[in-house]
Amino acid sequence: MYRKVALWASLALLSFAAGLTLAWHHPIWPVAALGFFYLVCIANAWWPGIWLLAVPAALPWLNFSPWTGWLIFDEFDLLLLGVFAGAYCGLAWSAYNAVATRSIAIGKVKQHQARQSDIAFVILITAVAVLGVVGLVRGFRDADGFTFGWFQGYTDPLNSLRVFKSLLFGLLTLPLLRVEMRVSRTRASNRLALGMVLGLASVSLAALWERAAYPGIFDFSTVYRITALFWEMHVGGGAIDAYLAMAMPFVLWALATARGPLRWGLSAALALFSVYACLTTFSRGVYLAVALSLILAVLLWRMQTQITDDGAWLTATQAGARKSRRRAGATWLLGLVVVILIGAVFTEGTLGMGRFSKSEKDFNGRMARWQEGVNLLDSSSRWLFGLGLGRLPANYAQRIPKQAGEFSGRVQMHEDVPGTASRRQYVTLFGPATRPNLQGLFALTQRVDIDASRGYRIGLDIRSPIGARVVVQLCERHLLYDWDCQDAYVQAGALPGQWQHWVAQLSGAPLSSGRWYAPRLGMLAISVLDSGRSVDFNNVSLTADDGRELLTNGDFSSSLAHWFPAAQYYFLPWHIDNLYLEVLIERGVTGALVFAVLILWTLMRLLSTSGRALSLSPYLAASLGGALSVGTVSSVMDVPRVAFLLLLLVFFALQLTSQEKRPASTDL
Repeated sequence: MYRKVALWASLALLSFAAGLTLAWHHPIWPVAALGFFYLVCIANAWWPGIWLLAVPAALPWLNFSPWTGWLIFDEFDLLLLGVFAGAYCGLAWSAYNAVATRSIAIGKVKQHQARQSDIAFVILITAVAVLGVVGLVRGFRDADGFTFGWFQGYTDPLNSLRVFKSLLFGLLTLPLLRVEMRVSRTRASNRLALGMVLGLASVSLAALWERAAYPGIFDFSTVYRITALFWEMHVGGGAIDAYLAMAMPFVLWALATARGPLRWGLSAALALFSVYACLTTFSRGVYLAVALSLILAVLLWRMQTQITDDGAWLTATQAGARKSRRRAGATWLLGLVVVILIGAVFTEGTLGMGRFSKSEKDFNGRMARWQEGVNLLDSSSRWLFGLGLGRLPANYAQRIPKQAGEFSGRVQMHEDVPGTASRRQYVTLFGPATRPNLQGLFALTQRVDIDASRGYRIGLDIRSPIGARVVVQLCERHLLYDWDCQDAYVQAGALPGQWQHWVAQLSGAPLSSGRWYAPRLGMLAISVLDSGRSVDFNNVSLTADDGRELLTNGDFSSSLAHWFPAAQYYFLPWHIDNLYLEVLIERGVTGALVFAVLILWTLMRLLSTSGRALSLSPYLAASLGGALSVGTVSSVMDVPRVAFLLLLLVFFALQLTSQEKRPASTDL
């Protein structure tokens, strides 16, 4: 037991130290980050188990990368580190008190019994952890060694850590989940489900705002696909697709467990808004995955009621219907509204119909890309253990023929320290390597407040070894799609080693900050328009008519803080768009087999007779089924927040279906 106290205390201290370091180095709000981290630590030490609600509720929105410039780390990491610091501190204290009040011998016997009952689980989780570390090490080796930087990107060594951290955080939840199950499986299940519902509500509201601010809530013809607050989609991918596929079954949980008209009405509103969010992704994978997951949830719920009530569920349902005719009518009305909404999205000439008309062409393109991705496994070691975590983008862009796999651009920080001169930082922006059709589809961006009454002037120092064209745009833009824009074109002369200063007035349509209930975000974007060219930038300035500076860190003295790279329309090198190939390519056959065993074992335990009797099992099984379905056409594990959610649901299901029935006071 003393060893367990030491282990929990060590994990608490390591989490606290990591969180403190992360908060201290926050690019724009270090004081607020420190305060937030401290409050999370205290809350989780004081209220054990509250994290099961807070983490899934905050997951969809607790990331401010477009403002911070961070790609490897984010504010959601701070939340999890605070959870682990506080929760493990509480576990260490409880375990210490337990040692002081009982004999060590009893504790050892119970530990032995626990190991006998959980040996298969321990072996599987150990294999998952070991192969994850192997993938991390191979990732560093493939990137020519480990180097640290707060603003590294997808081709840098720390991208392996970015992908690995979801597994690390998932594994750290396991002891906490076990404790929560010993205390109360019902309470743990309700907290997780409510957290999922609250998280889905935030995504639905973000989708409504995004649509209202830009194309319009009922404009289903304009090419505009929502991303909500999943900023990881700045290089495309299926982050919101995978999230919706996993979260939607919990809408049925909210409706099924609603008590009273107010809670049912809120659940019905969430159902309608979340269906709207799914539809406006215009993702065929989401449509199929959500439909299958909801059908699976209903079927499993019906099987569950037959098991738990031995056929009495029908009588109870009929009696409830007689007592609640208004709710029955409201349910039919909700279904009718959903059907009408679906019909509106798929009428002739809408984007939804256009997406389905391109299905065969898109599938053929995916098949070719999948084959190219598998071809990267060109040695026995790569087949066994993969390229390494997070190494798919770099390898795909470098090793696939240039006409297929190159990046549309990239950004790199540099320092000039000539002789004894003062340190000067600048950024180099690259266009596509060879393909002219990718020009202008990659930009270095910064969030800017926009106003229709303003005019804007851009100033910047530029330097190019062979000359290049540059476009500067200020747009009404959420993430991927430009609305109204003002722009200026700059020609960088071929003057190697010499900086040139340019000032230009932006021209174009007046910009609007939108309506008060749906404000539009502004974004400054700088792109290199020539393939095979690069331009150095420094002292970037955007001023309004009144002379007020609108940019922050224009001299890059704080590295890439506030600056955010973003691609448009072309996202090929960053994702393989298949969960199973993603795991195979980066983790190898061994990693893919262990992942498959983990998922299949989880589903088997949820679908077993004892598993189906648990109140949350239909929704957990449907959620995992949705993730597996959407994973046939979308990457999942390359988005840390979404990958963590998948692992959290898997580990929660495994702990929920465990046959262990010891009270919380016996063995912490």
